[in-house]
Amino acid sequence: MIRISELRLPVLAGEGEIRRKAASLLRVREDKIRDFTILRRSIDARKRGMEIRFSYTVLLSLKDGGEERLLKRLGNPRLSLSEQKSYRIPALPERISGKSREEYFSEYGNRPRIVGFGPAGMFAGLLLARMGACPVIYERGGPVEEREKAVLSLWKDGRPDPSSNPQFGEGGAGTFSDGKLNTLVKDPDGRSRFVLSEFVRAGAPEEILIDGKPHIGTDLLLDIVRKIREEILSLGGEIRFHSQYHFREEESSPLILAIGHSARDSYRELLELGLSMRPKDFAMGFRIQHPQALIDRALYGEISEEMRGALGPGAYKLSFTNSSGRALYSFCMCPGGYVINASSEEGRLCVNGMSCHGRDSGTANSAIVMAIRKEDYGDGRDPMSGILLQRELEERCFRLCGGRIPMQRYGAFRDAVSEERGERDALPERLRDGEREPMSPSFRGLFSEADLSTIFRFGEDSPYRSLNCFNALFIEGMESFSRRIPGFNREDAVLCAPESRTSSPIRIPRDEDFHSNLRFLYPCGEGAGYAGGIMSAAMDGMKTAEALSADYCAGRIPWKSYREIL
Repeated sequence: MIRISELRLPVLAGEGEIRRKAASLLRVREDKIRDFTILRRSIDARKRGMEIRFSYTVLLSLKDGGEERLLKRLGNPRLSLSEQKSYRIPALPERISGKSREEYFSEYGNRPRIVGFGPAGMFAGLLLARMGACPVIYERGGPVEEREKAVLSLWKDGRPDPSSNPQFGEGGAGTFSDGKLNTLVKDPDGRSRFVLSEFVRAGAPEEILIDGKPHIGTDLLLDIVRKIREEILSLGGEIRFHSQYHFREEESSPLILAIGHSARDSYRELLELGLSMRPKDFAMGFRIQHPQALIDRALYGEISEEMRGALGPGAYKLSFTNSSGRALYSFCMCPGGYVINASSEEGRLCVNGMSCHGRDSGTANSAIVMAIRKEDYGDGRDPMSGILLQRELEERCFRLCGGRIPMQRYGAFRDAVSEERGERDALPERLRDGEREPMSPSFRGLFSEADLSTIFRFGEDSPYRSLNCFNALFIEGMESFSRRIPGFNREDAVLCAPESRTSSPIRIPRDEDFHSNLRFLYPCGEGAGYAGGIMSAAMDGMKTAEALSADYCAGRIPWKSYREIL
């Protein structure tokens, strides 16, 4: 088949125009094209305004064949021979430990366990269920129907349910987020397409299969994860909600560890059990809100409402590195979304971004975070030291406003930091409030005004004193970002804190067979340090299920025979 990349067409072009453009590029008649598939669509905004284009990647074949000869004759680097690889779920052996597969997994003690029902645990469970392994899944939180009520209660009164909240429960932390499905993970085996297709089967819109930055939204995800749960149950799997798993030295069945990055008590339990863990770099900072119209204007220019509807609200990705090598960057940008109270522990507060499918709040938000190095929070010996830093900031923010989200306008934050540094008179003028559109923040949860300049302020005897550079770095970064997006540094942009759960501060080492040093335990997903979002976590869960399948096929499970092999 022929793969055509960078096929640029007007935003409002239909599939017929795309086929005609492909035929023209190949110099063949349109009726000679067969099996035409759009693989990807991304926005090409190098020329702003009405000159914005969609850039397509398509896959097609010709009715008369001869694709290879045609490409040699054309010599166009945008054309290549390619096949769309479909993912195939591995098969388990027909007989395991002298029993048929069905008989073996009918015995409760032989069924594989999965701890955590976020994207990693969900897709590991889906694959194992389709293999016939009847997995047992433990999830400390509730099903989405109950979890949604617990989250709404948190946003109303500021008190999280420790077991069911924006971090814990069916679907994991990604359910109450933007539902972004883009990933930088290379996918030669088709896992990414498989995950997207499963979401579509469960009710997601089909455009996620082609969008360069696919997105579902919390409102749709709630029903989608429920449907995936129902399939796992229909195939003989079991899901135990409100069941926090407690780990033991010996396990009779293999255990897939798919906990999220906020399962701090489980980390401690596993560490005491002897599981190898290492501290790793992560990031923390603030979340910022702007009018979505400001972002759209900077990215798209002046365009028609029809084109704006086709493009959707604009998303940015920004980064800045100062002269000392400190990096500040945007993370988890939510067009048309809300800033939410994402807390999971009493007396501690954290925030995140969330969008519904329509992305129609009128407000853009994004984390603006500083890279936190292992050396910033410990000597590398205590794997829990990064969690201690996260908790320190979350406790500060909780105390600042009594459990409400602390927020501050950027101009007030900048002035507080500059006054402390004695630099206020040297600051340039900023875009003033409401010059083109008012800034009305969009929150899900209670919030109050506060002085955020105190959050990243540590004494000289503090182990975190190297993070005192954050405030100055943040202001430098904001000035740099405003050169890319005019008005990004406007006085009334809304900051809130802390954005502390960007990723796990811990990595659980695993070998090429996905085993940890506790041989029965297979770590995967965000909590183990191997993913950074819904897609990468789901794909890592799939890889872990594949590794478990390979152990069954090689006769390394059940554990008795595995130990004999060792």
